[in-house]
Amino acid sequence: MIIIKYICALVFLLTTTSIFGQLKGLTPLSNEVSESSGLAYDGTHLWTHNDSGNRDVLYAIDLENGRVSKKVFPPDTYNEDWEDLAIGDKGTIFISDTGNNDFSRKSLKIYGVLPNADDTQTVLTTTIEFPEDYTTKKGKIKYDVEALIYRNGSFYLFTKTFRNKFKDQTAVFEVPAKNGTQTARFCGTIPLCGKEKNCKITAAAFHQASGQLALLSHKNLWLIPDFDPNALDAITLERYEFEDDSQKEGLCFKNSQEVFISEERNGGSQWLYLLQLKP
Repeated sequence: MIIIKYICALVFLLTTTSIFGQLKGLTPLSNEVSESSGLAYDGTHLWTHNDSGNRDVLYAIDLENGRVSKKVFPPDTYNEDWEDLAIGDKGTIFISDTGNNDFSRKSLKIYGVLPNADDTQTVLTTTIEFPEDYTTKKGKIKYDVEALIYRNGSFYLFTKTFRNKFKDQTAVFEVPAKNGTQTARFCGTIPLCGKEKNCKITAAAFHQASGQLALLSHKNLWLIPDFDPNALDAITLERYEFEDDSQKEGLCFKNSQEVFISEERNGGSQWLYLLQLKP
């Protein structure tokens, strides 16, 4: 793993600081979550889910052995293409049903769930529509979106691709965290890197106390120490480059200095990792 720091402004400056290291493998993951596509840690449970074509289930993972320790079935939800999780207030877990890799969807959804073992509740359903500038003439959304965070009463979506093309950046959209139909607001873009396979955003995580934002691809993690969606032209990025490019799809903070990362099974083993962030 290589850590590279650079600053996003009108001119992008690359410093010479590089640090080598690697992900710490915690445990192989259960076959039940072979398509682990999002993570959320509530301080007690590490939650995950499978993506499109799978059941509408949240799974709690045992950190010691990677097995499923609990399942909850959120009512009034549908896994069209669940792609990420985010932690909200009072233990709410937000499910990002925003996958759109065939660019056929006209709206996206986010569900807010209180995952109690005996009485799981779905307390929020947000339907997301996009302005005309970001849809086709037939109203289909031009972006595939696999990354979600919750911050100060709003959701932030980070795009993976634009009409099946990668543009060296992720577009950021803000959505009010409210029930009903909401319109996404374009905030700007965050520059990434030039290699399509290595730089498509597959997950995001936000640490509420410190304000840190993390973005994940198969090959990299980008850390923004103090995320401000209204000042994207002046952010500082730290890039952690991994030694392999396995299909890393799940990301969440364990604390302000560590993140969990999960990968999908792709013909072999599938692991849950821990990454120590640079102080």
